[in-house]
Amino acid sequence: MEDLTINKIEPGPLVSIIIPVFNGQLFIRDAYRLLIDQKLDDFEIIFVDNNSTDSSVEIINDIIKTDDRVRLYHELMQGAASARNTGLRYAKGEFIYFFDVDDELFDNALITLLDVLINNDSLDSVHGNTVKSNLKLKDIKIDNSDTNKLTIPEHYYWGIRWMTYSTLPGTPSFLHRKHVFDKIGCFDVKLRLGEDAAFHVKLGMECKVAHLDKNILLYFRHQQSTVSNQNKKQEKVFTYWKPLIHSHIPYLLTHDVPLDFRKQVLVRVYGSIPHMLFLTKGYAQKKQLKNKLFREIKPLRIPVFLRPFINIVMLSGNGNVYKVYAYFVLRYYMKYAVK
Repeated sequence: MEDLTINKIEPGPLVSIIIPVFNGQLFIRDAYRLLIDQKLDDFEIIFVDNNSTDSSVEIINDIIKTDDRVRLYHELMQGAASARNTGLRYAKGEFIYFFDVDDELFDNALITLLDVLINNDSLDSVHGNTVKSNLKLKDIKIDNSDTNKLTIPEHYYWGIRWMTYSTLPGTPSFLHRKHVFDKIGCFDVKLRLGEDAAFHVKLGMECKVAHLDKNILLYFRHQQSTVSNQNKKQEKVFTYWKPLIHSHIPYLLTHDVPLDFRKQVLVRVYGSIPHMLFLTKGYAQKKQLKNKLFREIKPLRIPVFLRPFINIVMLSGNGNVYKVYAYFVLRYYMKYAVK
């Protein structure tokens, strides 16, 4: 990997800050103050209301009365993807930043990311470190170990790495040049959740993305968040199946990708199907789900070698059988059969 040192300069270009809002009345004013405290010289804030039923719109309109850099738009199609895309349509900035009202930023986060892109013309995007916590920034103690070292990996590195979703930084830890969205498209509106993973995997495959070793984002985990609510309703494997079939598989089938990316996609397909079948109750429901999943991955097919093992997992309903499949059978197949 290539290590670069960044030089500080005063920001000049306009930054468009896009904030989707759904019932965010508890967070909007704090989010606005956080962004003002970033001390950017030239920016706009675009709130996109996504069918809020609380006082979000009224609060945003109150802010607009005192700050002409703030604008409000509305998006009826539910979901962060459609709300962010609406913000992009109206954004005037050369640089694009997405923020979520319930998250927080570390001091000088945005100005530092902006300096990186200004000083490195070849970069499309840059991201910093994400700290995840169920506490607000004022309530936690974080050792300041920022080195501000800029690392630019080889092509495809981030796309392959971020297929493991646990390694994916929060969306508000990124700053992008606006041309990124001309190059790879916007967020997939078919995805109510996982749209950020789908977008950033494609970003990592197509664009030159750097990592800055600086704390940028505090990702606030709380019980009212969209992700928390979804996780209460269903297992994550069902949620993450959507970006797999709508984004990763189509990308695999239409692009010349490295073997490591192909393996990442296939291991998710071959591992997720038996996992979902194992979690489903009732033989009729399992069979119906199996047929549906097999249709959704076409023209990919489940290898003949794996099919009997998947059927055993489905019929047994035994967690240990699934573990044997996942840790031994699937690993063996991926190691020796996928080339």
